[in-house]
Amino acid sequence: MRKLRMLAYGLAALAGVWAIGTTIAQAQVKSHDPRVALADNCDPITFNAVLGPNVCVGRGDTTFAEFLAVLFSPLIDNSKVFVGHPAWRFEPSSLDIRVGHTLRVTNSGGEEHTFTEVVNYGGGSIVVLNGADVTRAPECSANPANLAVVAQGQTVAVTGLSPGPHSFMCCIHPWMRAVIDVE
Repeated sequence: MRKLRMLAYGLAALAGVWAIGTTIAQAQVKSHDPRVALADNCDPITFNAVLGPNVCVGRGDTTFAEFLAVLFSPLIDNSKVFVGHPAWRFEPSSLDIRVGHTLRVTNSGGEEHTFTEVVNYGGGSIVVLNGADVTRAPECSANPANLAVVAQGQTVAVTGLSPGPHSFMCCIHPWMRAVIDVE
């Protein structure tokens, strides 16, 4: 069942990336200027109508209703599995960088996101976005107001990463994940 869920997640993410039609700068492997984009496709009219003013300041076209409808995708047996929305993602989701390099993380989406290093992936700070039976990652505050967010259009620098793999996720949209391998 776990493999089937992972396959469903991967196919949904791939389809979403192709369907979005937006261009995001790809970070080069072992670049001297490694970058990760925090992406989403929120429609400001519908997201702000439901969640409040300026929650979405982007130019996306995924309505809030469409966003909610995609959060659970039907499987072959018509059961549902939580996969998140593929337009909400880290781009790239895997990156090799060199020791001592600064990773620049830019929120190119319309909503706030976090880029939080975690020991193990889990749920985020907003329970309804976690899906069923997901334990919150301890690095994600139980109170969303206490999150260190990357605001729309903001770039933050991640420095001092030790050699080896580092797992990052968005504590708001926990399916947004990346592995940064420091070599």
